[in-house]
Amino acid sequence: MGITEGAPFSLNHGGKFSYMARLVPSDIDSGSENIHVPELRTLLRLRDGLSDRYVVYHSVHWAKADLSGAVYGEIDFIVANDAGRLLAIEQKDAQIVATSSDLFARYASAGVGRDLGRAAEKSITTQVNRNLNALRSQFSRRYPGRALEIDHLLYLPLARLAGELPSSIDPTRVVDADRDDQLESVIELLLTGLPVGWSDDRLDDLPRIESFLSQKVGAAPHIGLLGRSAREVTSRLAGGLSTWATRLTMEPWRLRVRGTAGSGKTQLALQALNQAHELRQAALYVCFNRPLADAMKRVAPNPASVVTFHELARLALEQAGKPAVDLSHPQAFVMLAQAFIEISPLLADTFDTLVIDEGQDFEQAWAQSLIRMARSDARLLWLEDPEQSLYDRPPVVLSGWVGMTSPVNYRSPQLLVEFINWLGLTDDPVEAGSAVLGFDPKWYLYADSDSPLEATEQALSDLKADGFAPSNIAVLSFHGLGSSKLAGSSGPDQLGGSKVRRQSGYDSDGIAVWTDGDLLVDSVFRFKGQAADAVVVTEVDFEQFTPRERRRLFVALTRARLQVALVTTERAAGVLRARLDG
Repeated sequence: MGITEGAPFSLNHGGKFSYMARLVPSDIDSGSENIHVPELRTLLRLRDGLSDRYVVYHSVHWAKADLSGAVYGEIDFIVANDAGRLLAIEQKDAQIVATSSDLFARYASAGVGRDLGRAAEKSITTQVNRNLNALRSQFSRRYPGRALEIDHLLYLPLARLAGELPSSIDPTRVVDADRDDQLESVIELLLTGLPVGWSDDRLDDLPRIESFLSQKVGAAPHIGLLGRSAREVTSRLAGGLSTWATRLTMEPWRLRVRGTAGSGKTQLALQALNQAHELRQAALYVCFNRPLADAMKRVAPNPASVVTFHELARLALEQAGKPAVDLSHPQAFVMLAQAFIEISPLLADTFDTLVIDEGQDFEQAWAQSLIRMARSDARLLWLEDPEQSLYDRPPVVLSGWVGMTSPVNYRSPQLLVEFINWLGLTDDPVEAGSAVLGFDPKWYLYADSDSPLEATEQALSDLKADGFAPSNIAVLSFHGLGSSKLAGSSGPDQLGGSKVRRQSGYDSDGIAVWTDGDLLVDSVFRFKGQAADAVVVTEVDFEQFTPRERRRLFVALTRARLQVALVTTERAAGVLRARLDG
């Protein structure tokens, strides 16, 4: 038995340590508005001062509810080493008052009348014990028979503790202003060695601890730009599908989720895969879009469990010893689908968890063949958004399934959601769930008969001037790759002074191969299910705003986390402006 590959506590390669701890959530740029400046400074210090043997979880939330009401708390940091030892760090930047029995943090009061300006004091010992006991209790409830062993450290960067400390305070677990330069070394000392009572059985707890703490910080892996697998990308969801789905009870477990773009469908899918992985159950994730599958493979606990429908059909044919389908044939994908439908009875009762994503792009016969692969007591999750249907297929009928709908987009900024609703891109208005206001969309025109190159490069130049790095921008063609002048294989190698990064095929292991560049260029079709900080939607050209154009534009706009630039022909701009004018 060994440490699970990819787990946060795994040993690094070659036994050499780099001095950079891993942060969870790691996307502190977008989440830092939730972190106080002194704590953010400490977080960056821990990241740079500890080696990659350590993981630092920050803003770890807990909640406890009973008949008397709900109590909430937060632990500033939890540092984990590669053996699974945990250290909770409570940082106090307030004035510290010592008594014979305790330490108190003194804060300015926000009272009224006679209380205005009076200081409020809070027991540090009580707060630390309450936080740790609540976290231990929640872990034991989630994993019966398992205990969360966690030590603690009090960090007082602005206070100096003179004289003898209260009996309730262990001086080896306090770093005040006089010992501030020793913070990292004290952490390493407290986490030295294996936990008390260590055994190989504890290795089984490491993935559980990682999953538990990741959820407590509100971190859910989120698929960003392809090729950014060197760092974990996370997003904070203010609620979302994952929270509610875990509270549903049904027999058999069959959940159909209709969620708008950015509602958390990918996070929910990943949660299902992680749960099956923890229970050592057979799981399968099937989607329609190959780039989405490639990106999901990067974050799934078992990449081999992630396939597109047609990839699954090809693998099934191969394993059944059936003749392969010639992929150069113009009807290759139709032939693959039909072949899979015919042999699917041989694959019945195979999986304990089955996740079908992009359900709006599946056909009824495909769905029936896939569902047949699940065991009778399996957990089945169907994810879809009819507003993102790009292939005009009728909705799949799923009899007896429980349905859930979420119109809340947690990814797109508020101003962009307002623009989407103003254009009427969905049947029902989308609700903005992001705390980010964002920016008004930029608009660039080119003549109907001209090339979009100059206008696209101007959009890129303006985004760079606004501070967006090329690696955080995606240029998406409104056309497919075959008809795009910019995104296709014959497109320019540079755009706006940046070297283009586009997919050039797949290697022998089926992994996508990309050209060497900073600026990702692709099509709206292929980028579905992914996101970038800034998105340039180019080659937008149509004479009428049909449902197909409406859905495609909705997909394109909802790929952006902060900013969108629309590069359209004059005639397309006229159609869109007419809609905006009502």
